[in-house]
Amino acid sequence: MNGTMIATASMAVALSVGIAASEPAKEQHGPSLIDFMITIQNHHAKLWYAGNASNWELADYQADELKEALEDAGKLIPDYKGVPVRSMIDNLAMPPIEDIESAIKGKDRAKFVAGYDKLTAACNSCHQGSKRGFIVIQRPVGTAFPNQSFAPKKK
Repeated sequence: MNGTMIATASMAVALSVGIAASEPAKEQHGPSLIDFMITIQNHHAKLWYAGNASNWELADYQADELKEALEDAGKLIPDYKGVPVRSMIDNLAMPPIEDIESAIKGKDRAKFVAGYDKLTAACNSCHQGSKRGFIVIQRPVGTAFPNQSFAPKKK
């Protein structure tokens, strides 16, 4: 390669870098609300399986993961198309989760079931309030996680 070719190649590289640098940056997006909701739905189901099997250690873990996913959704997407996501999470979903956490600590299956049903009703209330009433959450029937045991670990 001669000097002229090297200079031309160098100029082309410099020009392309300059053009790329002058282009407006493309907006980066984090997870969407549906990404959070899919994660939340999985934790909601697994929470049921664990609590229903009286696997309190796993139920505690799932309740914590569910709570964390809801908190993250509320922080990152506080408003979605005019729907006050953060406020709805704080006011509707978090109180039943506190009831569930209390039931788990007390290893009280009846209180767990009542708290779980309140949480499920809160999910559906949020969907109704956000004009997404066609999304109906319920207690799981059957398992979507055949590769996981929800029975308490034998000691």
